[in-house]
Amino acid sequence: MDDLYLILATLAFLGGFVLAAVSWRRDEDRPHGLNIPIAITGLVFQSLFLQVRGEMHGRCPITNGAEVLVFVSWSIVILYLALGRAFRLSLLGVFSMPIVFLFQLFAIVYLAIGDPGPRPPAHLDPWLELHAAMSLLAYGAFGLAGIAGVMYLVQDRQLKSHKPGRLFYSLPPIRYLAIALVRLLAIGTIMLTIGIVAAFYMQVKPTILHLVVSGAVWLVYALLLAVHGWKRLPPKHLSLSAIAAFGFALATLSAL
Repeated sequence: MDDLYLILATLAFLGGFVLAAVSWRRDEDRPHGLNIPIAITGLVFQSLFLQVRGEMHGRCPITNGAEVLVFVSWSIVILYLALGRAFRLSLLGVFSMPIVFLFQLFAIVYLAIGDPGPRPPAHLDPWLELHAAMSLLAYGAFGLAGIAGVMYLVQDRQLKSHKPGRLFYSLPPIRYLAIALVRLLAIGTIMLTIGIVAAFYMQVKPTILHLVVSGAVWLVYALLLAVHGWKRLPPKHLSLSAIAAFGFALATLSAL
């Protein structure tokens, strides 16, 4: 059943993005009206997939690349639902759906080619579970920050074109995007800090490579926040930096 849940979740996010794109093309007033219901539907199927895999392994379901991609996707969706309204970023879900769809599509292919099967631990280490969960939740926050950066660049381009389209009027005010971007970067960095600290309490210490990679990602985001706090980076530069930093973070996933 886990593969069916994953396929249904992936189709939900694809459908949400397609519906939004069609609405914009038709110049409808509310192209994101089904945004939250579709995100919730996809989240339900994601959660069912992770529950089945978790029961199969007897631990947090992040034992292979496919599960990690789904967990990061789940993190992006749940953080969007939790923070999108508070940050006045209702359209963030529409921009998130393509990347969630792609992550889960890769996961489907990965499992279809060769599912590693159950990997129950010899003993359950709560610090390991905390380290893994908080680190991947942090990646979800970083992903949302990168997506908010894309939204800022789109909004900025629309403003400078002097001929804004329907998308311009659907996006949140540009100042909200800049503020939300910094908050998402801070939330992700705090979560990753907790994850790294938990790693030092694990019964089986992580490898040097794992610590170096995690530390490098943390350093990139901590420096980005520090530089912004010191020099107040222009929102455009901050957006580009958030996108580049998430690209770097994604490149390190295989080493975690």
